[in-house]
Amino acid sequence: MTERKKLSDVMNARKFVVLPQDATAAATAKKMLERQVGAVVVMNGNTLAGIVTERDFNFRLVAAGRDPTTTTLAEIMTPNPKTLSPDTPVVEALETMQKHAYRHVPLEQNGQIVGIVSLRDIFLEVKRALERDIEDSDQFILGPTTTH
Repeated sequence: MTERKKLSDVMNARKFVVLPQDATAAATAKKMLERQVGAVVVMNGNTLAGIVTERDFNFRLVAAGRDPTTTTLAEIMTPNPKTLSPDTPVVEALETMQKHAYRHVPLEQNGQIVGIVSLRDIFLEVKRALERDIEDSDQFILGPTTTH
């Protein structure tokens, strides 16, 4: 079940996008589209500076009437986001994300950002776990099924 799973089991490392805080919103939007991600980690050198999500684009860029070709990530990011460890249990991460209304959380290990996890990543793991539980219950109650 999901209480035994850790964030390292559900994070999608190949979709992890890191950009400098001086990257423009326009360039970032293109990168997000290309990589099919809803958030990017913003760095100041080797230090986590913030996170920019689709919501930040909506509220801090578009709704604010800013020019995406000149607006930098530093201007629209959520600064100093909370991080979690890849070893954090999925259930604990879900509780933290719900409590603070986070949709994306950077993962930090030994002072380095190693990934990002989204509510979608966790949802998919919870869904798989529920499907396995239902299948196990069906087999327990109904017995093994055979296909001809």
